[in-house]
Amino acid sequence: MAVATVIKPLHSIHPGEWYFGVEYERLHTVLGSCVALTAWHPALKIGGMCHYLLAIEPNKKNTPAAGGGPSQQRMIAGDCRYANNALEQMKRSMQAYADMNEFQLGIFGGGDMFAYSTPTSIGFDNIAYARQWLIREKLKPLHVDVGGSISRSLMLVIHTGEIQLKHYQMNQP
Repeated sequence: MAVATVIKPLHSIHPGEWYFGVEYERLHTVLGSCVALTAWHPALKIGGMCHYLLAIEPNKKNTPAAGGGPSQQRMIAGDCRYANNALEQMKRSMQAYADMNEFQLGIFGGGDMFAYSTPTSIGFDNIAYARQWLIREKLKPLHVDVGGSISRSLMLVIHTGEIQLKHYQMNQP
């Protein structure tokens, strides 16, 4: 008797998380100033998403844990709240299946969620990092929906590669 693979309907990707595979029908996230990268392979019907909060991780590789002395430090290297780590995880996942140029990519988010008195914002920096990474990897995204004073709800349908995107206006002061 053959065992059927069970495909779960939905997986929510929270800030600092990523997923790549075929175990879910859909991947979903909600974005403000954060950025998400989606990847989908049309022939293999496999895909994924990462959701990062900040473009650059802090200079320190160790931070004390709560109450922490040296024995209670935790490593933050590889923390996917930061673009360099999240995008590297996606890169490794894609390369495990095919050449990265075979994937349909999308970048989303990077909204201006807060008032700033600096030349750039968290959203702007997150978008800039994703664009620089795409250029460095010689990749061109098929889907781009970034910036603005909006938040977004993003869904990737794994079997078809369909992107479902909703925009939400931010409260005006």
